[in-house]
Amino acid sequence: MHKYRWSDLEFVLSVASAGSVAAAARALGVNHTTVLRRVQAFEKTLNVRIFERLRSGYRPTPEGEIFLDAARAIETTVADLERKIAGSDTDLQGPLSITSTDTIIAVLMDDIAAFRRQHPGIVLDVTVANDRLNLDRRESDIAIRASSNPPAHLVGRRICDLRFGIYATPRVAKETADIALENWHWLGLAPPLTGSVAGEWMQQMVPVSQTVLRTNSFSNLLTLAENGLGHAMLPRFVGDGSGKLTRTEIPGKAPVAGLWLLSHGDVLRSPRVRAATDFLFKALRAKRARFEGAPD
Repeated sequence: MHKYRWSDLEFVLSVASAGSVAAAARALGVNHTTVLRRVQAFEKTLNVRIFERLRSGYRPTPEGEIFLDAARAIETTVADLERKIAGSDTDLQGPLSITSTDTIIAVLMDDIAAFRRQHPGIVLDVTVANDRLNLDRRESDIAIRASSNPPAHLVGRRICDLRFGIYATPRVAKETADIALENWHWLGLAPPLTGSVAGEWMQQMVPVSQTVLRTNSFSNLLTLAENGLGHAMLPRFVGDGSGKLTRTEIPGKAPVAGLWLLSHGDVLRSPRVRAATDFLFKALRAKRARFEGAPD
């Protein structure tokens, strides 16, 4: 008896419906390689070639058509079961966890309070974390993150660009106006923020010897820059909001990440998670101009 990975059915059916691996990957929100690997593994397990690979796309073989008919029937049965299970949780009650960085959460606290008032049966756990909590292990139900390339297996909604800039007090900016960037005193980033687009930019552009202090928090970095300790790379929605800092022109292209609302597909079947993601998406989009920051 074959040991199937029934989760592969979704990939096989998506390729059959879309007609190509690339289109299926877009529909599923994963990368091309993941779809190809899962389809090939399923064909190997079945020892049946489900698709013909044509220049125009993927077409089911005669054996594949028989299998796909059966797979669609299974898909319908499973979907019915999932709807019945998910539908039993209609009261929007129970725990819900949200994670993001300190600077993003600070902007959203009024919205989180408004969501709580609308849904008093939901118990919120709001975690401030600059490291990436593992959504696969349910360390959080929802994450709001800056990322250039979020994990392909997560369900994500892109809010906007998140632009960065160099900030310093007017005094520091004036004193260093005629000094090359690599000779400035810099306030640096500590892990996990070294893996951010700002951290990667600094590793490329700023000598280690010129970094006078490091922190793993953009909120801390803001306060240190406001105290005149040096230049800092900050999200523009953070730096532009300070009345004590001025933005300095960046040579070349400024770092940009995407602001994403992320969840694992499994938890999105929960009505309370779906209600929260819909609410937060609207709240974040309403603040899009603020998060993007003033243009150059």
